[in-house]
Amino acid sequence: MQLAKKYHPDANKNNPSAKRKFQEITDAYETLQNPEKRREYDTMRAGSSEDMGYGANGAEGFGFYGASGAKGFRYTYQTNFSDSFSKIFSEIFQDEMDQFAPDIQTEILLSFSEAAKGCTKDLQFDAFVTCDSCDGRGYPPNAKVKICSICRGSGTITIPPFTSTCHACKGSGRIIKEYCMSCQGSGVVEGVKEIKVTIPAGVDSGDTIRVPEAGNIRRQGSQLGNLFIKIKVAADPVFTRDGADVYVDYNISFTQAILGGAVEVPTLSGKIQVKIPKGCQHGQLLALRGKGLPKHGFLAYHGDQYVRFRVNLPIEINNRQRAILEELAKEEINNENESTDEGNWLYQQLSTG
Repeated sequence: MQLAKKYHPDANKNNPSAKRKFQEITDAYETLQNPEKRREYDTMRAGSSEDMGYGANGAEGFGFYGASGAKGFRYTYQTNFSDSFSKIFSEIFQDEMDQFAPDIQTEILLSFSEAAKGCTKDLQFDAFVTCDSCDGRGYPPNAKVKICSICRGSGTITIPPFTSTCHACKGSGRIIKEYCMSCQGSGVVEGVKEIKVTIPAGVDSGDTIRVPEAGNIRRQGSQLGNLFIKIKVAADPVFTRDGADVYVDYNISFTQAILGGAVEVPTLSGKIQVKIPKGCQHGQLLALRGKGLPKHGFLAYHGDQYVRFRVNLPIEINNRQRAILEELAKEEINNENESTDEGNWLYQQLSTG
């Protein structure tokens, strides 16, 4: 009973109103657990529903509450129960509705290849799991079982517009005085959870994968939390990425840059042969369409791969290479002079014409 713990006087010595709040909570729970008081409340609820034109089960009362809020609830079910009592009921049920199992967050490190192509990973992480000693029942197999007199075996308590798990039997519909020593009757213990998760192709650092109902379980039969896996991708010595596009640096000689040629470059699907364009410049990009990473969306397609050519200049050359380069340099100078002379001649022709 979380509210009772929250407002217990021992935990709120400097809060004078906590004692009054604790007493109201106690009275509310006593009403739910006292068969006579519970019948009185049920009779009042059924009568009020009929007077308002609703069925005896009060099902349509949900709509009335939705239209009028908490005041409508108190108006519809006015009796000798006080307003503060109704507020406590609302807080009790709201407290119960908030008792969802917490989610779990973990992180996984992938290689570039695993992130690019997708993979399956076995994960282990700390979590609240089903107790092995009692198989999640919370009590020994031979324990004596009685039908809960509060919820009459249904496991829930309904006070329109609220429905809550019965606190007396914790939703089981049965009362068992014995409990499992390992889990203290909760049916769950701290342990290690193991799951197999599929990582889709194309994930990147910072992406998060949600695995429904793979998180903690607070108690047997309660809603499971979710597992959120944050992705971290390790750097790769060959590939870099920009979204769905990938880049590869490839070194070529200065003669290959001048003359062109064919080389094999790595891609995500293996090596392929590409042509070096004649007169290739240092840092020039060659696009390989559709060779990048998959893009996820309404239309699934792949990005591109770019080969970035890096021209390597020789540090040392022999005498023959030097002679060839000197000859080439002379020809370049001559070509530049001829181009200048031709330009001058053309200028002269235009001027005299």
